Amino acid sequence: MEVEGDAKPVIHAPRKIPIALRDKVKQELDRMVSIDVIISKVDYPTSWVNSMVVVQNRICLDPRDLNQYVKRSHYQLPTVTEITAQLSGAKFFSILDASSGFWQVRLDEPSADLCTFNSPFGRYKFKRLPFGLNSAPEVFHRLVHEIFEGLQGVTTYIDDILVWENSKQEHDLRLIEVLNRAKDRKLTLNKAKCQFGLSKIKYLGHVLTAEGVQIDDGKIEAVVNMPKPQCKKDVERFLGMVTYITKLIPNLSTVAAPLRQLLCKDVTWQWLENHENAFIQLKKLVTTTPILCYYDVSKPVTLSVDASQSGLGAVLLQDDKPVAYASRALTETEKAYAQIEKECWLWYMGANAFISMYMASKLK
Repeated sequence: MEVEGDAKPVIHAPRKIPIALRDKVKQELDRMVSIDVIISKVDYPTSWVNSMVVVQNRICLDPRDLNQYVKRSHYQLPTVTEITAQLSGAKFFSILDASSGFWQVRLDEPSADLCTFNSPFGRYKFKRLPFGLNSAPEVFHRLVHEIFEGLQGVTTYIDDILVWENSKQEHDLRLIEVLNRAKDRKLTLNKAKCQFGLSKIKYLGHVLTAEGVQIDDGKIEAVVNMPKPQCKKDVERFLGMVTYITKLIPNLSTVAAPLRQLLCKDVTWQWLENHENAFIQLKKLVTTTPILCYYDVSKPVTLSVDASQSGLGAVLLQDDKPVAYASRALTETEKAYAQIEKECWLWYMGANAFISMYMASKLK
């Protein structure tokens, strides 16, 4: 781990810990020392002394000052779209979870000194990659990606490893290959969080099946059970929940337009009938959204678009089945466009939304 040359080291005093948690925090620090994650009693000067933050079942570094100067590797994480585009023909899935993934990455001595932290019980320093560093996810993702690089039917996202194949026999052979690779490279897995040989599995907030991608039941339930918004913050929260799954829902932005208008600075809060209708319709859309097929790079694609008075919608199709949806609401200025201008804007929006899937593909 390296820091920028103009970094200004910061030394933090130990934060106060609630009296009721002191014994538990000390026990956890002792446990982390015993499993070689941290070193206790750092008795020599270090340029950086970070704060410690206690979250549920975990002690993390609070390196907010250090994070400003850490040189990041900027190793790109795959998107859900990029992952599902690899799954055409997949019928069986397994998910492997790296046990305390970051702690499997050993720090060299200079990096460990940077990760020194203060506590009411003295100074400690991390020997393993700590939670809290802004570079930690991409560092660990790069290492895990390199472990399984070259294997077919495998993709990784930080500490989540997805294995798939189009038959049970091929899947099991692939899984054995992955497990052997993990063993050879000393990557420890969390058996309790691993799932093996399923035809339907939850991954990164989506449900993967032999037929395609669908919305996680937990997310559907959360949206359906959301009470009627009482203020703008409630509307933001609700729209945030449905926007996460926008590519799985047709015409989402158009339907949500009345709710988004409520968030404008110059709009006074007033829940009207059109807002109630949009709220109810969005809930209905979430519960009736069809399964999206996996993108197949070998098949031609069809881009279908549609415009209404309030929004634009597009869907990418293969074999007349939806692969992904995109939509956006029209601004007041755009609503005044001539029809030919709206149609041009519509095709631009649709093409731009699916550019990663239709570029270099055969258009139908």
